[in-house]
Amino acid sequence: MSEYRINYTIERTTDGEVYEEIGFGSSGAWSDLGQCSHMVATDIDNGIWETEAGHPDPESVMRDMEREEAGL
Repeated sequence: MSEYRINYTIERTTDGEVYEEIGFGSSGAWSDLGQCSHMVATDIDNGIWETEAGHPDPESVMRDMEREEAGL
């Protein structure tokens, strides 16, 4: 039986040109790609991804996005 995993990188630009990595993660291993996709979407929607030194924490990113959506 095959297993699948999606590895992802989250990048952000503030100047519209240069993207910087701000996080990354993995869906974990699942028997189908649909489940992998669901796990990735869940992590991103809930601000649950990994970071390295110098990356903003996911909570900060989620707050920034909420402010931008509200036009603040």
